[in-house]
Amino acid sequence: MIKLTNAHKDFKNNDIVINTQHIVTIHRMMVTREDETKEQVTFVHCPPHGTWEVVETPDEILALIARSA
Repeated sequence: MIKLTNAHKDFKNNDIVINTQHIVTIHRMMVTREDETKEQVTFVHCPPHGTWEVVETPDEILALIARSA
């Protein structure tokens, strides 16, 4: 399990604890919010549960996974 920071506008800066065994993909990209602001976020895909938008970079997430192993 790792703790990340939610980047989604509705849950901004709330903690998310993710079971690392369910992570399938991690990627970072620029998103445009409804108010036209742009934000760099990382998407963590954990099927069948969904995809989470988080603040941490893929490298930071990989380091957290390595430390939790």
